[in-house]
Amino acid sequence: MSLIPLAMLPEGAKGRVVNITGGMGALRKLMAMGIVQGKEVRVLGRRGGAMLISINGAKFVIGRGLAMKVMVDVG
Repeated sequence: MSLIPLAMLPEGAKGRVVNITGGMGALRKLMAMGIVQGKEVRVLGRRGGAMLISINGAKFVIGRGLAMKVMVDVG
């Protein structure tokens, strides 16, 4: 298992969510997007500090700070 923050995934890469760090506010935002343990997430693009991701067939833009709180398994 190789854990890295979602923010470190290169464009086109995917990983499975293993852990989410941070407070209740960050957790609520991520859960509202469907970013929960066990889900697969793919990085579709990057622009500045923002990332375009795909999860559960939906696309979302999240900032680098929030993406650093999501630990994914790329192995």
